[in-house]
Amino acid sequence: MDVKDEKYKKIAKEVNETICENLEKLLEARNLSQREFCQKMAENQTSVTRSYFNRLLKERQNIPAAFLLSCCDFFGITLQNLASPDFDAAEYIYNETKEHEDYLRIEALLRKADTRKEQTASAVSQNAGKGRPPRSGNFLTPFTDTELITDPSHSQFAGYLQRYYCYYYPTHSSENREEKENILKGVLELSAEKGYCRAFLKINTNTVNEHGDINYKKYDGYAAISTTVNSLSCIMYSTELCEFCFLMFRHFKLNFGKQDCRIAEVLSSSSAAEDRRPTVLRMLLSREEIDDTDLKAVEPSFLLNYSTIAISGDNLQKIGDQSDAGRKIADAWMAEHDPEPMYFCKEDDMVSLASRYLDKKETLEFIMNLRACSYAYRYNKVSMKADDAVRQILLARGYYKKN
Repeated sequence: MDVKDEKYKKIAKEVNETICENLEKLLEARNLSQREFCQKMAENQTSVTRSYFNRLLKERQNIPAAFLLSCCDFFGITLQNLASPDFDAAEYIYNETKEHEDYLRIEALLRKADTRKEQTASAVSQNAGKGRPPRSGNFLTPFTDTELITDPSHSQFAGYLQRYYCYYYPTHSSENREEKENILKGVLELSAEKGYCRAFLKINTNTVNEHGDINYKKYDGYAAISTTVNSLSCIMYSTELCEFCFLMFRHFKLNFGKQDCRIAEVLSSSSAAEDRRPTVLRMLLSREEIDDTDLKAVEPSFLLNYSTIAISGDNLQKIGDQSDAGRKIADAWMAEHDPEPMYFCKEDDMVSLASRYLDKKETLEFIMNLRACSYAYRYNKVSMKADDAVRQILLARGYYKKN
């Protein structure tokens, strides 16, 4: 026999043996006997007897292609996976085999889609004039981009699936007065669910209901990692508030241990005590709960800081009064720079003043021109310096010493 034929025969024998071994593993993983498997295959218009199937497994050769393709459809795998020596049957365990069969059958999918359309159309018709139409129960969006990681078992999620304690400034203006400094606290849980990373956020609003129980804001959703922009994003929704909450922070691959802390950018709505408005804020995420005394040291990181520090002369003097070194720094800066007065104008006060001299339209244009000439940034970024500064301060105060 030709050497090439011998080589082909050897490869074919190895592939057939591997396929038979993987079929046996699948039956064991699904808790199916050979008889039950053959009966279920017959339901899918692929009929083989138990004795024939048993002979295939024993002889481990000349497996018909039609039978192999039917097995792939039944178990929901590719032929390449079925013939792989690295095959893991545990990845193909399903609680309800019938549901899996329906999933694989395109006709069943189409029938279900048509049924959902009819039900939705009927529900919308019945609820016309009675409030908003019903929402879909499927919150998780099926991403297909390979650069976007949603599987919590992926190595990129290692070190991030844990509880984070959350700290941020409230979005109600009356709670953000300098003399009050009321920090809101909560917990963010990133955990592995069936095929996706669940993100659950629970915020203590510092208010109570009529029964004296704490009012919590709760958002539920999922997290995903983008390897192209090195970020971890949480997309969450509150059914009680009918409100989305988006959270994003910087991500990098952790080899060992857990993520200590991160400054996240959050996009949500302002608190219910005022007109609801889209609001962006910074939130500190920490795997350890931070004492209120230590929290004071990192509170400035919650501000929407940027590369230029704008401070009045009076406040710079106050910084100098806090320590001998602070006095030297403040004096040195003021000695090297000419004083430039800064005016802090509240928009409502300026509108009242402008209204004395201008009509409504002219007043609006004046305020717009005033903003164009004022000091403001078009965006806010959480830099690596901001993340690192907070972590170094907390490390110096004894946090994150143990995993």
